Amino acid sequence: MNLRHAIAGHPLLAGIAFQAALIPLALVLAGVAGITLSDHFHWSLEATAIGALAVLPMLALLAALAASQWEPYRRLARQVRDFVHQLFQGALPGAVLLLSILAGVGEELLVRGVLQGWLSERWGPEWAILVAALVFGLAHSISRFYFVFATLIGLYLGVLYHVTGNLLVVIVTHALYDWIVIHLYLRSRGATRTRGGPGEPT
Repeated sequence: MNLRHAIAGHPLLAGIAFQAALIPLALVLAGVAGITLSDHFHWSLEATAIGALAVLPMLALLAALAASQWEPYRRLARQVRDFVHQLFQGALPGAVLLLSILAGVGEELLVRGVLQGWLSERWGPEWAILVAALVFGLAHSISRFYFVFATLIGLYLGVLYHVTGNLLVVIVTHALYDWIVIHLYLRSRGATRTRGGPGEPT
């Protein structure tokens, strides 16, 4: 069985493996760039609470888009909802949590910790936040609309990291956001069919 067939047959495992692989990649690139990620990771209950509270503006933006009934959002919501249901169909308990944590850790270490950190030393924080956000948007660009949306989320996370200086904050925010949104999608399909429209948050 080749790699393409393996991914098609086990997309959730492939997604988990991909997100998990970002963590050692970030650590290797950080070493090459001379960035000590542990210096920017400070465990505390306060940082965890800040990360949890910081997800609220992201969810508010998503709720506003859902309430607007804007067609680009509606198309994206249908696409992502169907993908999420297919991805987690028959998944074991804890799969959503595992994938959310891995995405939060891997993507934030790589994009905010390494890329934004490296660029900040060379171009200053403003350009670093912008470029890292654009890279984050491109990595999630399944459509033009989602590229713009993901870039805005990337800007928000970039500013949050710059202000707090703590990777734990953005990791918690990212992981919690993914966990909430995936669960919203998994619960939305039946309700959406009953209402006849995809107005729910992503």
